[in-house]
Amino acid sequence: MVVIMTQKRTLDLDKVLAKATEMIESRGLSETTMPNLAKALGVRSQSLYHYVKNRSQLLSLVAASRIRLLYQDLLKQLVGLSGHEALFKFADVVRDRLLEDQALATLLYHMDEFSDDSEVVKEVVKILDLGDQLQVDTEHVVSQHALVGAVLGYVFLDRFTDGQEKVESPREAEENYHEMVWRLVSPSVQQSNA
Repeated sequence: MVVIMTQKRTLDLDKVLAKATEMIESRGLSETTMPNLAKALGVRSQSLYHYVKNRSQLLSLVAASRIRLLYQDLLKQLVGLSGHEALFKFADVVRDRLLEDQALATLLYHMDEFSDDSEVVKEVVKILDLGDQLQVDTEHVVSQHALVGAVLGYVFLDRFTDGQEKVESPREAEENYHEMVWRLVSPSVQQSNA
């Protein structure tokens, strides 16, 4: 009696998302297509549709999984902090994660391509809700939208000028970043006197 063993595929959603993340980081967003992903995983393209409906959902799920990691990191690092200290930590953790996580930064740069009910948007809302819970005197503080926009703008400028000659030392960059955040969250003397 001859027994023929067939190799069972061990593909699952986590493996699909991990490979898609790897592809975004190494090949870029435009090269992260369903056919290219299937080839990288060693499966037929049709197999991927057992896990995701389309490329848009795939990218949304990748971004959502990366944002969940950011959320967990924020929860750990914000324990015991409040006020401006918590706000600075929140801004630093988000900035540092986006500078380290090329896939997440790339996907957030393309947020306008995701529908309002996508997984990534749901996870971004959780991050924003966490930011809203920080205990800060909000009388003179700009909107969280402006703060998040400033942090993302800083990250994208830093990422896209990578490889170009830096005019700031790392220490100066850190100080300038904190100055930007401070100006957004603290009333200026001029505002107080107005």
